[in-house]
Amino acid sequence: MSFSSEVKQEVLSIENKPCCSFAQSYGFLLFGRSFSASGLSFMTDHAVLAEAYAEALQQLGGGTVEPKRSEAGRYSVTLSDSKRCRRVLSTLGYDGSEYRIRLNFANIRDDCCRAAFIRGAFLACGSVTDPEREYHLELTVGSKSLATDFMKLFDEYNSIDPDQNYSLQPRLSTRGGVYLVYLKDSSSIEDFLAIIGAQNAALKMMNAKVFKDIKNNVNRRVNFETANINRSVNAAVTQIDAIRKIMRYGALGQLPEDMQHLAVLRLEEQEMSLRELGEAMRPPMSRAAVNYRLKKILEFAQQLP
Repeated sequence: MSFSSEVKQEVLSIENKPCCSFAQSYGFLLFGRSFSASGLSFMTDHAVLAEAYAEALQQLGGGTVEPKRSEAGRYSVTLSDSKRCRRVLSTLGYDGSEYRIRLNFANIRDDCCRAAFIRGAFLACGSVTDPEREYHLELTVGSKSLATDFMKLFDEYNSIDPDQNYSLQPRLSTRGGVYLVYLKDSSSIEDFLAIIGAQNAALKMMNAKVFKDIKNNVNRRVNFETANINRSVNAAVTQIDAIRKIMRYGALGQLPEDMQHLAVLRLEEQEMSLRELGEAMRPPMSRAAVNYRLKKILEFAQQLP
């Protein structure tokens, strides 16, 4: 089962108050496949969603409608009787002659009803990617005006209760002739899931985010350490080449005594770090002192023909 399906199953198990049940059904129908006097319909791959849509139709005055399953395994729920369709629309504050369907905010005045309405909209046209892969939640909407109205609900949540500290940042785009209201950042998606009552999904989102952060920190640390090792290895190779050049010219004795000992030690212990070289010197040297003397050895080798 996909993460999106898990979220929808979770929110379908929520027991709504009568007012919220009405609001959820409103969101479900408004964002279904069609919403007009000529027909109300919905299509899905999941029987439980088809049954939920049929129940929403019945609750709002559409009567009994049975979901149908196609040979391809998809489920559809269709109410085409114009009289019954108009009865549903009238219940929701529409007369069926609207040129452009807008959101009827009078149906969702209370905070709990707004959350239920958003939940119904998500059931009808929403999807969310598994947070272990990426962060993306979207709702497909048939018209720009309806999408714009829907996005106003996000603005209300951002300002309605400062204590909740919501951070919903929806964006609007188009794909294949429909409008997409979508969220891309993890915090916005967590807030959305919390608002619609998908608490388990929100927790899974948070856990996935924490795991990703830990993994990214580990990767950054490993990359940092690898880069340091590569730099140390490259520096050691350069130092050894320089010391061998000095020896080929028989010029090692021209270096100060401590540098001579350090050059010989570097040749004998090629994998030692600067700190380890310093500890092996007699008397011991600091890392900075070893680094300084090796630089002087390099400069001396560069002066040789």
